Amino acid sequence: MPRRFAARRHATARRHATARRFSSRRAAAALALGAAALVPVAAPPAAGAQAAPPPSGPGSWIPHTDIARSDLTQVPGKLAEPSDDGPHPGSTTEWWYTHVMDPATHRTFIAMLFTAPVPTAVIFWYPEKGQKVVLPEPTAAVTAKPGPDVDSSAGSLVWDAARRAYHLRWHGIFAKADIWFDRALPGVTGGPIRYDGGQTMYWSAPVATSRVRGWLQPPGSSSRVSVNGWRGYHDHNWGEFSVADQRYSGWEWGVSHEPDGTATLLGGVVKGDGTWQGVVGRVTARATYGCMTSIKLSDWRTSGLFSYPETTTLSCPSSLLATPQGLKGARPGLRTSFHVVDPFVLDAGLLALPESLGRTVPGSLGLIEHIRTLPSRLPHS
Repeated sequence: MPRRFAARRHATARRHATARRFSSRRAAAALALGAAALVPVAAPPAAGAQAAPPPSGPGSWIPHTDIARSDLTQVPGKLAEPSDDGPHPGSTTEWWYTHVMDPATHRTFIAMLFTAPVPTAVIFWYPEKGQKVVLPEPTAAVTAKPGPDVDSSAGSLVWDAARRAYHLRWHGIFAKADIWFDRALPGVTGGPIRYDGGQTMYWSAPVATSRVRGWLQPPGSSSRVSVNGWRGYHDHNWGEFSVADQRYSGWEWGVSHEPDGTATLLGGVVKGDGTWQGVVGRVTARATYGCMTSIKLSDWRTSGLFSYPETTTLSCPSSLLATPQGLKGARPGLRTSFHVVDPFVLDAGLLALPESLGRTVPGSLGLIEHIRTLPSRLPHS
């Protein structure tokens, strides 16, 4: 056997052995991440998701994880800028999130870096065909400084002021990437949303949508994939809150990369009494604008013991322009719907996290979350 081929086979076997050893520790890692940070690290997709059962049918005890009412109280906001994207010392939870998506094949790569509550690196990979995977990338520390510049042994996210673009470099055990988020259109920096137990959440989306350039070596692959022309997104959340806190009900979130180069965003919290408080925004090359929105969830489906809506509809009678100085003026209202087209539900009991492929208008592609804590999923008399 030629030495080069033997070495390659040995490296591949070592990588697969590492993955198998890591799989045996997934239950412990899932508990740590679910309780302390974000999600279980591995779960089967919501294959065969079914329409919600009729009121008298089998499984009818699984309640719809619905919204009781909408709170339209205005939350402070402004146009998102890189200067908003640095670290916030003292936050009990803080993460930086990125994704890139291929409109042609729906391949999707997500990379997240947490500084709090514990240093964590997580990736998601959705291939064109086959099982979607979620994997923790081992890292001893995640550091962040103004710039922003977020770094770890698994990967980094840096704002390059000269190029005026974010740069994601990933060099973990399971995936590698070198991706530029070029021609980014900014979303909104907002918060705080205040909810159960004195919790507060802030967010910033400096890349609501972009055209990316670079390459990706996804989990299980020994070759690079070009991501030139894929769509990209980046946001950042922080504050005095815990994702796994059982006093609140969860949140709704979504982003849709639309075929004309624009984007539609939604995000907000569902409080313990079922009250939604959140925003919908439109991002174009000319303006970013949005509103506190009413929400309606419909077309219910079930995955295992969890119910989720296939359609999320948002509306408001008027909207505000996002500027670096704040939200200003009066613009026409918004009405839009997000639709799940390929469900993927991570369910750890205490926290269910769908990270499903979705869309708004025909030809768009995005991601939709409908996160719920355990109390909101239990039957109520």
